[in-house]
Amino acid sequence: MNKSEPSPGTWASDHEGHHANLHKMCAIDTSNNTRITPNGEPFPITNDTFVGHVYLLVRTPDVDSAKEPKPSLPSAQAVSKYLKGRQRRFEFQFQFKLKKVPTGPLFLGCEGEKPVKLGRVSKGLCSFLLAMIGRINSGFHYSWGITKDTTEEQIENGNYEKIHLAFPVEASMDRIIVSKPGEPTPTLGEELFETEESVKNRRKKGAGTVQWNTEDTYTMCLWSAYMDWIQWRCMNVPGIRPFSLSVVTGTQPIYLCVYEIKGVANEEYKKKKPPHLRKQIDIFCRLEMSHIDRTEGAISDKILSGHNPVKEVDITESSVNDLNKTLDAETSSSSSSVSSLNEKASQ
Repeated sequence: MNKSEPSPGTWASDHEGHHANLHKMCAIDTSNNTRITPNGEPFPITNDTFVGHVYLLVRTPDVDSAKEPKPSLPSAQAVSKYLKGRQRRFEFQFQFKLKKVPTGPLFLGCEGEKPVKLGRVSKGLCSFLLAMIGRINSGFHYSWGITKDTTEEQIENGNYEKIHLAFPVEASMDRIIVSKPGEPTPTLGEELFETEESVKNRRKKGAGTVQWNTEDTYTMCLWSAYMDWIQWRCMNVPGIRPFSLSVVTGTQPIYLCVYEIKGVANEEYKKKKPPHLRKQIDIFCRLEMSHIDRTEGAISDKILSGHNPVKEVDITESSVNDLNKTLDAETSSSSSSVSSLNEKASQ
């Protein structure tokens, strides 16, 4: 093996031809603890609930700067070309067939394994962000997870919620295309097309707008202008400077998952809006997102060598002042902020 090549099992493994910074982030399929390399090829995922592929498209620095070295891998070059001119920091595409039909509502969740301790600044930041998210996402649900009042018995019985944000799959996915048997399916890595009328209908009505079955092929994608996985930073939020995700989540990794709430029909859920208790959740897909020097305690730490010491989160006094000004002005500028969020979210 050439000395310049990374050894198997390191953070830089399987990243030859990619931008040099891409290996700083890590995505793991938690069903089998396998790493998914973004900007390469669609990655096969098979479990008890579905069979298909996921393709992770991640914005690398060369997209925005001509001074940055370009990736030499053709698929990585294609991703850079695709994301150039768009606001998206990432786009995750999925194509699959179900092995079983969900009987309850499906949610897209972003969760952590342990509660976080928030200081004054972090609490203010979270309150602001949750309020903004709730205004533009129908059916949005969140929980701070286990509290001091949660008992060991509740945890043992699954009668508790993890710290998480959740959105109905039908309302939160940016594109959903249903292909009947025999019809051509969209190509992953390219723009996915859905009619504007269909998108508006899904976002307005949420759960129940997609007819799930085991015959059709479902192709969907999620993108965002606000989360940069390589930098582990939130950005482009109106009125707030870019900030490290660690300000909110601490040093733990983030888990992106699709899950079903069992034992409740869509209409019943919309009326009662019950908590997302672990005992009532059936996981369809779960990806761990971690960072080489921002997270610890992740699956990636166990299967990859070369993890850097976790860096301290930098919360400067100027950041505090900026946040306070933003929160003070929230009431008067909320409509324009929501408008800005909606505009970036669509690009």
